[in-house]
Amino acid sequence: MNAATASFLAYTAILIAIGLWSYRIVEKVPIAKYEQEFYAAGRGLGGVVVAMIIAGGLASAGTFIAGPGMTYEYGYSWVLINNFQIFMNLMLLAPIGIIVGIVARRVNAITYLDLFRARYQSKAIVVVLAILVTVFLLPYMATQFVGAARVISQMTGMGYFASLALGSLVVLVYCVLGGMRGTSIATLLQGIVITVGCIVLFIGTVHYAGGFERSTEILASQDLKFLSPTRNGEFPPAFAFSIACLSGYFVVGMPHAMLGALTYKNTKALKRGIWMGAILVLLWTLLLCVAGVIGRSIKPDLAVSDEICPWLAMHVVPEALGGIVLAGIVAGIQTTVAAMAIIITSSLARNLLKELKPGISGSAVKSASRLTMGACLAIAMALALLQPPLIQWIIFFSIGGLEAATFGPILLGMFWKRGNKWGALASISWGMIIYALGNTLAPQVGLLGTHPSLVSVVSAVILYVVVSLVTPEPREEVAHTFWGKPVEA
Repeated sequence: MNAATASFLAYTAILIAIGLWSYRIVEKVPIAKYEQEFYAAGRGLGGVVVAMIIAGGLASAGTFIAGPGMTYEYGYSWVLINNFQIFMNLMLLAPIGIIVGIVARRVNAITYLDLFRARYQSKAIVVVLAILVTVFLLPYMATQFVGAARVISQMTGMGYFASLALGSLVVLVYCVLGGMRGTSIATLLQGIVITVGCIVLFIGTVHYAGGFERSTEILASQDLKFLSPTRNGEFPPAFAFSIACLSGYFVVGMPHAMLGALTYKNTKALKRGIWMGAILVLLWTLLLCVAGVIGRSIKPDLAVSDEICPWLAMHVVPEALGGIVLAGIVAGIQTTVAAMAIIITSSLARNLLKELKPGISGSAVKSASRLTMGACLAIAMALALLQPPLIQWIIFFSIGGLEAATFGPILLGMFWKRGNKWGALASISWGMIIYALGNTLAPQVGLLGTHPSLVSVVSAVILYVVVSLVTPEPREEVAHTFWGKPVEA
């Protein structure tokens, strides 16, 4: 066993221990408080953990595997495009984080769809969104498992299937057993490992390549397109703008990103989560994406572009440090999977189940939660067996679909009193129809070369406003709950 494998296995053992320890804590919680503990960690997380949860949840395999893979494939143009995601924490927590936290406490909302239930008081919206969240997050989760398996395979020499099983087992343990409590503790450790790993890999890659000047000369000799900010027109400014919206401005609607807004302890923790999370995402994204494109000058003939980060970790840094780097990459991926698993589970086992069976007992929800989470992880693992070559395009597809359905209802729903359930239903339906057409029969939906999500989200928001204005206003108690002062007991 080499040093890299040994360090990675030691890290894996720690995560499994966290899962078992968290399970003991969760099992001691009274059944009446189980859901709040399992899905929101008792709503008592500090700023550092909130920052890690949001940053790690959004900066997925798209950042740690697919991002460097895209820069390896397309050059510096994708370094520019990928770094638009640094707005994620700012756009998520700064506009709506405070109001989400306040409302969540007023209506005891502990899941993402609880917010929609409280705001729109519509069973149809909860059911439709529970289905859509599951449909789009499952392939997203699958890409995370693909990324993790490729990393572990490169590091240990194991086959893809064995690597997939090992990477999945860890998440299964601390997520299914410990819920949000286990996820939050694991995320804190993972955030530290991710950050150290990114810095080590970047420094090692630049040094191994002989510096920026030398690597740039080699890239120019291979193809000048690698140095173009638009790849000589292949990624025009309109496309870059649409990706900036997709990965930065529109993430307000991302369900797994909402966990931080639902679980922060107080306003101080929220503000700390905003600036810390933004710094972390910038650091991870910039260092890994630049390392990916420099890696092209070191290893120009890699068969699978998404394997550039694992390859660099095994060749440009000392072996033991390579294990830390790869553990960090896998950590970032596992954080995202855990956040998604909790969102899907809460959508199905809590929200959808309670809508269909209002009188269900707390113990039944507890059992359904763990069974659903295990089933979702198993389905995502099965999808990962397909081994797609460049997972970034699948990630963009899933993100765009979620945003097309939820951006208008969540953002306008939190700030515009006139918005109602009819506007939300129209927005969700229209966004899905346009997005589906843009990805199948009518690619021209992507105007001027933009990603289909741009037109889908913008048109869905417009329809939300129009339909809300021509239909009845929401009930007065909704406005009081979301924007009025709490009633004195």
